[in-house]
Amino acid sequence: MFACLYVPDFPVHASLSSEPVETRRALKQLPLAILDGPDNLPKVFATNAAARRAGIQTGMTKLQVETYGGIWLRKRSIEAEELAQTALESFASKFSPRVESTSPGTVILDLAGMEKLFGSWQIITKAMNAKAVEDGFDLRIAIASSPDSAFLAARGFAANTIIPPGEEAAQLAPLPIDILPVSPEMLEILDGWGIRTFQSFTPLPTVAVVERLGQKGLHLQKLARGQIARPLVMVEPNADFGESFEFDDPVETLESLFFILNRLLQQLCSRLISASLATNEMRLTVGLEVRRIRSGEAGEQYRHDWKLPVPTQDKNLLFSLVRLHLERITLSAPVKRLTVEAVPVKPRVAQGNLFAPPAPETERLEITLERIRGVVGDSDIDGIDCVGIPCLLDTHKSGSFTVQHFSSANIPPNSPPEVAPVLALRVFRPAIKTSVELDGEKPHLIQLWHRHCRVLAASGPWSSSGNWWNACIWAREEWDVALKTPAGAAFYRIYRDRIQQQWFVEGVFD
Repeated sequence: MFACLYVPDFPVHASLSSEPVETRRALKQLPLAILDGPDNLPKVFATNAAARRAGIQTGMTKLQVETYGGIWLRKRSIEAEELAQTALESFASKFSPRVESTSPGTVILDLAGMEKLFGSWQIITKAMNAKAVEDGFDLRIAIASSPDSAFLAARGFAANTIIPPGEEAAQLAPLPIDILPVSPEMLEILDGWGIRTFQSFTPLPTVAVVERLGQKGLHLQKLARGQIARPLVMVEPNADFGESFEFDDPVETLESLFFILNRLLQQLCSRLISASLATNEMRLTVGLEVRRIRSGEAGEQYRHDWKLPVPTQDKNLLFSLVRLHLERITLSAPVKRLTVEAVPVKPRVAQGNLFAPPAPETERLEITLERIRGVVGDSDIDGIDCVGIPCLLDTHKSGSFTVQHFSSANIPPNSPPEVAPVLALRVFRPAIKTSVELDGEKPHLIQLWHRHCRVLAASGPWSSSGNWWNACIWAREEWDVALKTPAGAAFYRIYRDRIQQQWFVEGVFD
């Protein structure tokens, strides 16, 4: 069985939801119209029962409504409607974990097993009504064996309705045909046939309905008969996995922070585990007690994000990352507030290999990287990360690279047992300044570590340039040379910076 909870005149209810209880009750008795549209021509979007009795209709302009007198006007608020819909979904979730947000002001919930907890459907309806009055909802409830039958009954009947299984067609027969999701064109056709209620529509021959109205007409007829069975489209819970703590007095010692952080991470991981989730991203926000002289308000925070190589639920792992990071930084002021947030993802499912030696846990890699950052720092003077996986940039500039964060997606595959030797260039960082004597256009003598070496062979030049459109312009002329050294022939790469007019030794081949 399914229950449909319908809030009549939902835009009016949403506009009054922020008012105090007494004010809300008083305004519900007055004629109230909700306006929507451009500011220069607002029109009536929704009304309550009192406004309809006064003659106010949807589509009237504001000037037309004002001629009636005594009508309360309010502008439509999409944000208020969204909040009211969320509150309605939360109300329905108190009775069933399976809730569908069908339309604004309407939710459908699965009542399977509810009769064992509350009793008959009449008792369940009374319990929902009592709770709705307590929470400030004016609900219309319908219970049926299919979601669409409950939906049509809640919107069509003025009182709460319970439809026993098998009696859908008979119970829905008095409803007007425009309750169905029918287009204006098809409604005009049905009206021309003299069909104005479900009772006159359901007995029509199915083949004749399909021939004249198509599959859409057949679907509408099945809805009127209560023959449509479909699963609910569940509302996905938007769980906020975050924990925070505010100190009564600002703290300055790490021991006090670690004690609270350990508890926050314990609570966070417990929530993830209970939801069958894990996390691969975490953020720490530290609110600092910094007083501004002019405003007198505290307004400084410290934030740090972690991106883990694989999802985890291990509290000890997360605490170790936070502890190692806080031990190597210095906060500018005492700590007033701590907030830990996690991005929920599905946990990692992995199976070990019986024929491979045990490897270190991937989750522990981030702790090792954090310890390395504590030694070498986060980034160098050029802003490039010091820890991670080096990756080439899409440029012709020699030596250009970046460092990616380590993750399970960019772990290189295992190398084969036998790897063919390759010629490698050991790059000098920074490149070594040198002087070069030319024989015509080719290098002849090169100064290398206070020694002049004769060039045995040279290949080049290879000219390249880039970034001519900004201040990072570069242009170079490369040569690969074989030099005569005391140890024998050695192979180097040299280049001339055409911007600085200076020669450099870039690296040695080995």
